[in-house]
Amino acid sequence: MAAYLIVTHPVKDFDTWKIAFDQFEQLRKESGELTAVVLRHSDDPNTVSVLNTWTSIDAAKAFITSEEVKKGMGEAGVTAPPTFVFANSD
Repeated sequence: MAAYLIVTHPVKDFDTWKIAFDQFEQLRKESGELTAVVLRHSDDPNTVSVLNTWTSIDAAKAFITSEEVKKGMGEAGVTAPPTFVFANSD
C-alpha cells in the first residue's frame, strides 16, 4: 500500500520557494519520502501543490510537523498555512 501526501500553499515567489524545496530533498528522503512531484497552479503560478509518496502516513506526518520543516516553509516564502491531504492506495 502506498502512502501519499498532497500539500498545497501559496508562495511569494515560486523560484525562491523551489530552491528551498530542493534543499530539503535529502531530509525528505531520510524521513521516508519515495517520490515528489511539484505542481504549479495554472491560474496562479505562485500557488503550489506537491504530491509525495511516502513509506507511511506516519512518516509523512512526522516530517511535516518537524520544527525544521515549519521554519523552512517560512523562510521559503510560504504565505499562508498549507493544506494537507493524507491518503493511501491499495
